[in-house]
Amino acid sequence: MVLIDDEYIKASKKVSVQLLAAFRYGREDLDVLGLTFRKDLISQNFQIFPPNPLPNNRPMTRLQERLKKKLGNNAFPFWFEIPPNSASSVTLQPAQGDTGKPCGVDYEVKTIVGGGDSQEKPKKQLQERLKKKLGNNAFPFWFEIPPNSASSVTLQ
Repeated sequence: MVLIDDEYIKASKKVSVQLLAAFRYGREDLDVLGLTFRKDLISQNFQIFPPNPLPNNRPMTRLQERLKKKLGNNAFPFWFEIPPNSASSVTLQPAQGDTGKPCGVDYEVKTIVGGGDSQEKPKKQLQERLKKKLGNNAFPFWFEIPPNSASSVTLQ
């Protein structure tokens, strides 16, 4: 569930959630000439607000129903289907002197707040970061987009 502030709803800001699974197999400082040691495994988007006009045949889970009741009408559910044979979240422990992101597979869930029209790009600045690890079995979670904060919140 994503809890959206009234200001974003009144301004008709587009809110979407993105799931990204990536495999990093090299250090960031070795990324040269556009060659990165990172491979995106999964990339999925789910538009939360404004709600998709197409009918959604997927019923809310029991937990989503309870969260919706507790959080109110500004809480919106979302779903991602992670393929059954996708990699688990695994990170190799870096050496003591290493800096940057460690090698391994990581999952990242982002909420992105854009403009009212589809041509306005969301801000790239990240002000809030929430960290979690996802295993083979995705777990339900929710987070709140506070007013006047960054336009992107990341859950890793």
